[in-house]
Amino acid sequence: MRTTVSFVVALVVWGLAATAQARLVACVGDSITYGSGIADRANDSYPAQLQRILRQYDPSWEVQNFGVSGATLLSKGDLPYVRQNAFGSAQACHPDIVIIKLGTNDSKPQNWQYKGDFISDYESMIEVFRSLPSRPQVWICKPVPAFYVNFSIRPEVIRDEILPLIDQISREKNVPVIDLYTALLDHGTLFPDGIHPNAEGAGLMVQTIAPFLLGARFLPDVNHDGVLNFADFAHMALLWRQNDLSFDVGPAPNGDGVIDWLDLAGLAQFWMAYPGLVAHWGFDEAEGEVAHDSLGRLNGVVHGAPLWRSADGRIGGAMELDGADDYVSTGNILNPGGGAFTVFVWVKGGRPGQTILSQSNKAGTGEVWLGTDVLTGAVMTRLTDGGRITQPLTSNAVVTDGAWHNLRLVWDSTGRHLYTDGKEVAADNRKLNTLRSSSADFHFAAGKDLEPGSFWSGLLDDIRFYGRAVMP
Repeated sequence: MRTTVSFVVALVVWGLAATAQARLVACVGDSITYGSGIADRANDSYPAQLQRILRQYDPSWEVQNFGVSGATLLSKGDLPYVRQNAFGSAQACHPDIVIIKLGTNDSKPQNWQYKGDFISDYESMIEVFRSLPSRPQVWICKPVPAFYVNFSIRPEVIRDEILPLIDQISREKNVPVIDLYTALLDHGTLFPDGIHPNAEGAGLMVQTIAPFLLGARFLPDVNHDGVLNFADFAHMALLWRQNDLSFDVGPAPNGDGVIDWLDLAGLAQFWMAYPGLVAHWGFDEAEGEVAHDSLGRLNGVVHGAPLWRSADGRIGGAMELDGADDYVSTGNILNPGGGAFTVFVWVKGGRPGQTILSQSNKAGTGEVWLGTDVLTGAVMTRLTDGGRITQPLTSNAVVTDGAWHNLRLVWDSTGRHLYTDGKEVAADNRKLNTLRSSSADFHFAAGKDLEPGSFWSGLLDDIRFYGRAVMP
């Protein structure tokens, strides 16, 4: 009865969430918001990545970047944000949500001499945005850590003085805080100059911010399979009305210490979503020469004559390949040298030495992402960092036994991890350098050179690529 009631509540909340209207987000900040140091700032700054995440739930979300490099919160600082054009533009866009991330540049000696004005200047900025006709919800952020002194920015001032002041402002103005400092504290390797996060670091900022905007403290993917579905709901239902902080996803930002309808509301906001998803092929077509990417970015071209098995997939339909010349080609999905990623795929059949996923080697940069060991049929990857002692990562998990297996390859920016059916079967025992880069196209069910013997003989289903590490 308890589970049934919970299920009904979940469906009601899900229906309410589905009718919620997306909103315009204005990101106010300094060079970290702007995306300084990120090669493709237009696509990989934190506001750009935030928009991608939010649009997975509703395509009408819009996020605008009003970051100004060098800007200070202090009005007497050397580059006050309130005197920049971006400040007026952020107001003029009539935002529904404002995210303020300032304070890093205020730690510089020439600026922090005016620290007595920090609270009043911050509270004044909050009131300016709150008084707009759109009546936006304002969130303030604790700055990301500074890992060493650079550009005159002082880590100890941020840690010991600015963070407590932001907590005080939160209490006085009743404005919620997003703690980016703690979220990034253990990720100094993602800050090449000690101050500015790279694209992956900006992605971690987004993973911290997005749940707040969507009504949950953290992504409620409790079994970490990359999708929010009934498996996650079942975990919550079993803990209904219990005090379990590990599942207390709502309300943001602090939760309420009990698993209840607020947590179901948080789950509903993400229902059947795939946070961080880059591309997804379900292989549910009944016919044709195109394997459709559900995100509409990277539809695959079908080669040979594989069979569409609309009723025989692990999830819906699947594709059956003959092991001779059947495969699917796509454009470049992910650069293995570009940061953390995860790949999921369901497989059935196959033989030792065959390839499941690879990048084309036409430009000399391709490699096998997922395949089977030539002797045992165990799952393995040949992605490496190019180091002399780095070898392919091979497991003892045989996947060519004719049963369905869910495979997962994770690169967490320090090492490779292989999973079969939810269990880790191989991982690096030392820290690796960045994986070798490649911008080549991808092959499903064929080797990097389309060499004989590399083609997969069996079924493939539900291939998903994520731009983050999805770890069980």
